[in-house]
Amino acid sequence: MSAADAYVRTLAWLYAREAQAGVDLKLARVAAAAARLGDPQRVAPAVHVGGTNGKGSTAAMVDAMLGAAGRRVGRYTSPHLVSFRERIVVEGAPISEAEVVDGVARLRRDLDDARGLTAFEVMTLLAWTTFAARRVEAQVLEVGLGGRLDATNVIDPAVAVITNVARDHEEYLGDTVAAIAAEKAGIGKPAVPVVCGATGEAAAVIAARTTALCSPLSVLGRDFTLRASDDGMLTYSSPEGTLTGLTVALAGAHQRANAALALRALEVAAARAAALSTPPAALRAGLEAVRWPGRLQVVRRAPDVILDGAHNPAGIDVLVEEMRAFTAGRPLRVLFGVMRDKPWSSMLGALSRVAIELVVTRPHQARSADPAEVGRAARIPTRVVDDPVRAYDELLARSNRDDVILVTGSLFLVGDLLAAIDPACAEDAERERAAHRLALRA
Repeated sequence: MSAADAYVRTLAWLYAREAQAGVDLKLARVAAAAARLGDPQRVAPAVHVGGTNGKGSTAAMVDAMLGAAGRRVGRYTSPHLVSFRERIVVEGAPISEAEVVDGVARLRRDLDDARGLTAFEVMTLLAWTTFAARRVEAQVLEVGLGGRLDATNVIDPAVAVITNVARDHEEYLGDTVAAIAAEKAGIGKPAVPVVCGATGEAAAVIAARTTALCSPLSVLGRDFTLRASDDGMLTYSSPEGTLTGLTVALAGAHQRANAALALRALEVAAARAAALSTPPAALRAGLEAVRWPGRLQVVRRAPDVILDGAHNPAGIDVLVEEMRAFTAGRPLRVLFGVMRDKPWSSMLGALSRVAIELVVTRPHQARSADPAEVGRAARIPTRVVDDPVRAYDELLARSNRDDVILVTGSLFLVGDLLAAIDPACAEDAERERAAHRLALRA
């Protein structure tokens, strides 16, 4: 079997398990499995990032700043856009196909074929065993779903970050903001600092949790800020001091909030772990250089094409405000694809306030909503094109040079388009398609 075939078969095994087992939030299984493996999650001090939106961007910023300080950093996020390897990054680069194949094979060997573990639990253990093998000095972990019962929550971090709280994944986390906030706050540990960007009722729930745990709490806007000056440069302020002359490579006002959370996380974590101590020059360099594709990412000009993976109402609301500023009155056409378990009707309503045309498509993912059903609910001129690449090509052909095309609704849709637009992604995309085809036959 070739190395490429082995990689595809490994992914297919994971994806088949994901489809069969679905979501099953429990900590006992992954904790027991980690213990059998020698607790690889303890390899290095960790920054644990949860919340509804902005988790991945915040994690990427923390990673970039630590990397700029010369640290060997492991980062674990989900989902991926084009290649599974994007989920597990060491020193700024996705792990190799061989590391995926060998790592999963070792897990299956050492854990009785990973009996009883969900796909996400296996992926999380793969991240930790890879980090241990690569001897990372720091790790940045994004919560997969919720927090309290997420597989990543067996970690004992140096700091926990909760970016914000909004309604999402209500079938698993609860149908009120307070209930969802309680799940997110579950990543808190006794005496471990918590950095919080949530507001209102959610912030109150998180504050109560940190009080019960005797954990120091830092709240965005109250305890630390990141503000723009007249020259466009940013200034970060906290009880520990002020840092001036900052810029953030990621576009959007919401990314400034994420940057503030990332800065505060490293600031408070430094007292608990020397490996997370980051000098001002590295903080500046990391924020200037950070990359996080698929978030207000401009991939073409004239017409401008923007990819953004907003996939819940709160994310779409933020995106709509950004698009008002970006378009400055130019026509906006939206290519929309969404998962069927999302409240897509309210997402459509928000997009309809700024778009002149909507094209609904079906991302290449089993959970995708029926585009015909979604299209019938739209309130503006709408077309339905089942294939996302054909939908994009047709929309591009109809657009004028001063139009703006927005691709949104799902990170899976963004990944589909990135794979089609960027020739460098072609090989990874074909591996993914082959793995999914094989998984369907499992």
